[in-house]
Amino acid sequence: MTPRRSTTVQEPLRGRKGVALIIVLTVVVILTTISVEYQYESRVYLQSTGNFRDRTRSLYLAKSAIEFTRLIFYLQNTVDQMIRRFWSKNPPNIQLWQIIPIDSDMAKAVAGGMFGAEEQEGLLSNTLLGGKPDAEGKREENKDFKPISFGTAEGFGEFEGHFHADIVDEESKINVNIRPGNSKEVNIMKAELERLFSPQKYNPLFENPDRHGQYHDRQEIIAAIVDWIDPDDQRSGFEAGDESSRYDYLDDRYPSKNHLFDSLDEVQLVSGIDDRFWRFFGESLTVYRTSRININTCGVEVLRALLEQFIQEPLPNEQEMQRIIDAIMDFRLQNGGFWNEDGFINYITGGPEVVLELKDGASGKTALRNLITVNSGVFTVKAIGEINGVSRTIKVVMTKKGNLLYYREE
Repeated sequence: MTPRRSTTVQEPLRGRKGVALIIVLTVVVILTTISVEYQYESRVYLQSTGNFRDRTRSLYLAKSAIEFTRLIFYLQNTVDQMIRRFWSKNPPNIQLWQIIPIDSDMAKAVAGGMFGAEEQEGLLSNTLLGGKPDAEGKREENKDFKPISFGTAEGFGEFEGHFHADIVDEESKINVNIRPGNSKEVNIMKAELERLFSPQKYNPLFENPDRHGQYHDRQEIIAAIVDWIDPDDQRSGFEAGDESSRYDYLDDRYPSKNHLFDSLDEVQLVSGIDDRFWRFFGESLTVYRTSRININTCGVEVLRALLEQFIQEPLPNEQEMQRIIDAIMDFRLQNGGFWNEDGFINYITGGPEVVLELKDGASGKTALRNLITVNSGVFTVKAIGEINGVSRTIKVVMTKKGNLLYYREE
């Protein structure tokens, strides 16, 4: 007879097997969690490293756009010299910065040898740059012309990413950074701003309170700009007192600077100049020591403010003034701008499209001529570099000679 198997020994073994299974599962879960966390941190680290790399590369692409702009301005100086050499009257107003796009595709095309030195020489063989053929058909060489080609430069133009830049000349705007001790500059700025603010369409801006409940009319804002710059603490305009009292209502009160503006952003600290004001007039103002307005590039509002200072009163009605502005803009577009300052004055006073009578006759023409130009020397450049979805922006203000007046990385 087979002995009966006891079950009292098997129960502890089953319990130990269950504990072992739980321990194994726990270890697997912990290892899996550690592995997943490690992989996640590795991916984050790699992505952060890649973003840092792309941010650095995009920054240098933006800097490349700045340097490309410098090259265009350098070539512009060469073009200006050639024009002065060969045109004594009615010279063409060729502005390369308006013609040549500041773009990496253009840079790659040039760098890739789109036109080699021999090709450039052939293209320009019958021009003033390359030399004109003489009576016998032989070309007289122009020693001043040196073809440029980057086609054989190793690695030049071989880069990933993209850059481009937008250029705005500061002479197209009204300068509010005047010398307070120079009454002539102060009066010119006041007159220009008065005309810039004068259209009735801006009345709601000056008749309604700002977000602090304060009212600022046209004359008060102009006085606040002058007081921000002048060295004294006396309030100008209709109200007397301390000029810094304009800012008493602010939570973080600050005084008038009593010095020149350092940047355009600083203008927004002046009493009455808020976001509403800036939307209307921000693009028409500059602080970068320009003394004349470029009548070939200024906008409609600035052009109107300029003209209304010198037109004999009564001023043309709104419809006629708009027709005059449109005629000037059409002439600029069709003819590449005015050749010189006298050409502009003759156009607006001699007709046939525009016939305006200026104040004070010949002296009025002289005063207007002294306030305008057809060439610009100071420019704002907004350069953007992009690679793998990452972009960086650099904003600079530079002269035509390439000297930096302002630099900011965004």
